[in-house]
Parts: sequence; structure tokens; C-alpha cells
Amino acid sequence: MKTPENTYPMKMIPQEVVSEFIHKLSHDVIGALQNIMGYTTLLNEEFDKSYLEGIGKLTKKLSARMAIAVSDIDNGELNKQE
Repeated sequence: MKTPENTYPMKMIPQEVVSEFIHKLSHDVIGALQNIMGYTTLLNEEFDKSYLEGIGKLTKKLSARMAIAVSDIDNGELNKQE
């Protein structure tokens, strides 16, 4: 595959590697989102500052996980077999 100057050639990532990666990422994201929804429900029922702190921690964790996922893709980590 020919690529423009100053770029790296694209490598195909095997479907099973992509599938496993997406399933792991999905598990992390869904878990964090369910916790955030739970805190939101609790906030609607009764206000407690610890619920807001929980939402803040979970959103930071989710953001960090997504940044790692993007970095792994950009660095070709999915092409490495364990």
C-alpha cells in the first residue's frame, strides 16, 4: 500500500485482535457509565457530595482509559501479539 510522504505505511490489524480490544474497552466504558448513571440516580433521590466525587473519579478514569486506547492504536500496540 503506497502512502503519502512523511507517513508510515498502514498495517492491517487482525480482526480477532481488534475484536478482543474493542470488547475489553467496551467492558471498561460500560462499567464506568453504569456507575455514573447510578450516582446520578442517587443524586436525584438525595444530594450527597460523595456522589459528585464518585462521578468525578469515574469520568477521569474513563477519560484516561480512552486516552490509553487511542495511544495503543496510534503506537501500533494492537499489532503486537502477546
